[in-house]
Amino acid sequence: MDSNSIAQDESGKKRPFQGLRACWECKRRKVQDNCSMKGVECEHSCPAQLGERFNKLEQLFEKFVCRKPSNTAAYPELSRSPTLVDTEKPKFVFGLPEIASDTQSISSIGHGILAAQQSAWNTAPSIRTLVDSVDKSHISGSETTQRSLVALLPSQHDADIIFEATNGWTILSNMYTPSEDLYVHKDPQSYALDMSVIAQEHPIVVARTLLHFAICIGSLPPEFDASRTSIWSLDATMENYVTTVTSLVTSSDEQMSTLPGLETLLLLATYHMNSANLRQSWLIIRRAMNLAHLMGFHRIILQPTPSRPVQAVEAAKSLWRMFVDLDRYLGLHLRLPFASDDYPCPEDADAHLIHRSNLAKICREVSELDSEVTPQTYVHALALDEKLESMMKQRSKDFWEVPNIPSTARSPASAAVLERLITQMWHFELKIFVHLPFLLRAATESRYEYSKLTGLQASRNVVMRWFALRNAGITQACCRFAELGVFIATVTIALDILIEMGTKEKSEVQKTRGSDFAMVCRVIGEMEKLAKASTREKIAAQSAVVIKKILSSLDPSRRDAGRARLTIPYFGTIEVAYHKPPVRPAFDLDSDTGKKLNSTPTGHHLPVFSFVSNALWPPMEGNWTDDLDFDIVLFDGLEDRDTEGNWVF
Repeated sequence: MDSNSIAQDESGKKRPFQGLRACWECKRRKVQDNCSMKGVECEHSCPAQLGERFNKLEQLFEKFVCRKPSNTAAYPELSRSPTLVDTEKPKFVFGLPEIASDTQSISSIGHGILAAQQSAWNTAPSIRTLVDSVDKSHISGSETTQRSLVALLPSQHDADIIFEATNGWTILSNMYTPSEDLYVHKDPQSYALDMSVIAQEHPIVVARTLLHFAICIGSLPPEFDASRTSIWSLDATMENYVTTVTSLVTSSDEQMSTLPGLETLLLLATYHMNSANLRQSWLIIRRAMNLAHLMGFHRIILQPTPSRPVQAVEAAKSLWRMFVDLDRYLGLHLRLPFASDDYPCPEDADAHLIHRSNLAKICREVSELDSEVTPQTYVHALALDEKLESMMKQRSKDFWEVPNIPSTARSPASAAVLERLITQMWHFELKIFVHLPFLLRAATESRYEYSKLTGLQASRNVVMRWFALRNAGITQACCRFAELGVFIATVTIALDILIEMGTKEKSEVQKTRGSDFAMVCRVIGEMEKLAKASTREKIAAQSAVVIKKILSSLDPSRRDAGRARLTIPYFGTIEVAYHKPPVRPAFDLDSDTGKKLNSTPTGHHLPVFSFVSNALWPPMEGNWTDDLDFDIVLFDGLEDRDTEGNWVF
């Protein structure tokens, strides 16, 4: 067998591994020039099996080593990981660096953040912005999600109208901060997003924008003319945005373990809270905080701000503060435990941010008051009231004035005014929570008179600020947050009026509580007007129904109706019955009848109604499980679907 012929195939073309089939005996003896078998057939030629094996090896090497892959052009996107930010033209859309792949686990994210905290904080920590993957099936799924979300984006014309018709634009400066490229004309002062640019971004960015629009649509004023847009149904579109984003994006923890993902969860929780769906909002906030814990946000917040702040770190700090504030607010209303420790606030921060952080700290102590009323708990309540008063005095007098809210101006100054007003309402609502258990007992125990006066004044302050928000016209995004506080404040005033009517003369009550009764009637009128004007005003509609039911006991036509049992969220179960207040007899007060009248708990008159309890949770002692209605205990909100389950008339 000639070695030269072996080194060539049938076409005469040299093979890449032409030395593989050379005579093994010649190679072994290292015979180069004087080989006795040169030009002739070698006596010690390799066996046929060895030649076949070399042939197979050559074909194998050609297939997997020498031959270039043929499908590279078909899938050019597989040559590198897909990224949101173009690597050829770096731009930090979210103020965070890109991560090359999705192999980094959540725990490694946290370790990366901790390592960054020990440096000089001149570079952004290792927080992933978006999830990247080189897997073909993942790319295909991501493209499908992208197309589904982009198809829901409104037109630029509709988007501009929605931003102009509501104060939902404040979300852009408070809850998340998009990159300048996402704004119209790349101008953040426009407070409007460019839909053509959003459509080219990662699915998480598109989903975040859709939730922003869902909040804005839900906050449109009742007088908004839907014909100005091409949207066929505002309510259906809003629900479609939330349903699609929930099913395609927020269901993935891997995608939510990014800064844009956490911002998306924050907007989703805000949407549910604006609908008074407090339990769902609480669950979303808890999930977001768990992911943020794994990413190390609770440690980032403890680091001082350097002279050259890092945009990613500051965004993470702001997001963590929002999570803690909402967790404290929702936990206090639902009587649920809190998920994190207190956070520090920079001394040079705005006044409303500093005061809001102080309110978040005191929420834990306020929640502990939800227990049996004893002299010890009242002492604790007075101590908390003193803390709130001290915090109030730390702010200037101008801070507590009811501001004139601009109805159309979109500017950082207008956003700060709205934030200050919401902080004021949260402060006064905490005072109501502190004094409410004792306020309702002031008629029978005079030592609680201070709680009655303080709680009623705090309730009036909440209602007056809600009137200021409603008068501004397009502040529904803030009104959704405020209406829960207004409901609690108005019910507090209404219940106290009922107690006054049952323990004092009617003429005396008209003189002392006439202004409060007029305030309650105005709240009912405003809420009924809103409910008739728009189906989006669900909180106002249900609040008006409940408050009217409470005041119905004052109707003389109901004097023969008997007792009515009413279960009210935050207050408990009460029994209302119509009674004509007894008049002090003209005969001898020392008689048996006079002594009997004066022996009542009030000292003068029989009460109109009595409270079965005013705590959300029933007492631990006794057999209460048979009568417990868990639909009442697990109060969800004031949405239409809750009317039958949570309101008992």
